[in-house]
Amino acid sequence: MGILNRFFLFVLTLFFVLLSLGVLAVCLQVVPEHYWLNELRFALGRTETVAVFAAVLFLSLHLLLVSCSRQAPKKVSHGELVMVESSMGEVGVALEAVRGLVDKLVREVRGVRDAKVKVCSAKKGEGEPLSVSLALIIGQETNVAEVSAAASQLISSHLEKILGYSQVPVEVLITDITNAAPDRKHRVV
Repeated sequence: MGILNRFFLFVLTLFFVLLSLGVLAVCLQVVPEHYWLNELRFALGRTETVAVFAAVLFLSLHLLLVSCSRQAPKKVSHGELVMVESSMGEVGVALEAVRGLVDKLVREVRGVRDAKVKVCSAKKGEGEPLSVSLALIIGQETNVAEVSAAASQLISSHLEKILGYSQVPVEVLITDITNAAPDRKHRVV
């Protein structure tokens, strides 16, 4: 649930708490009947009352739809990735280290001029444990399909060999095809 929906839930809950306290005060006759009846008649004749209850209805329906909707599992692109449980305990690798490895690997593929790499990890038990997204700039002399297949195969095989993850989904997006010379400077992270 997002921050805006949490705020709506807070406002709606506060409204119903105040409404419940008012009804409870009327039922226990804490407030005299002639007083609250006069105030109720006054409030029912105001347009502000209609606006408030229309807003409450809107918020209630919105929160009902949010609670019934199904969201995709959230992925994390920073932090630590728990890999293997061994007799010595769990081994964790920072996602930044995996991103650096994939960045170095994809720059070795023939025809790749520049690459932006995003490595995401799903929460435990939700979907694929690891996924890789590449945004590549390639040279004009290379075949898009060959570069994409070579990058995907190289990354998948190395991640299986080094991390023990098989079948890591690699999404490749070619953002530009250029005739500029390859940029062999590596970014400092």
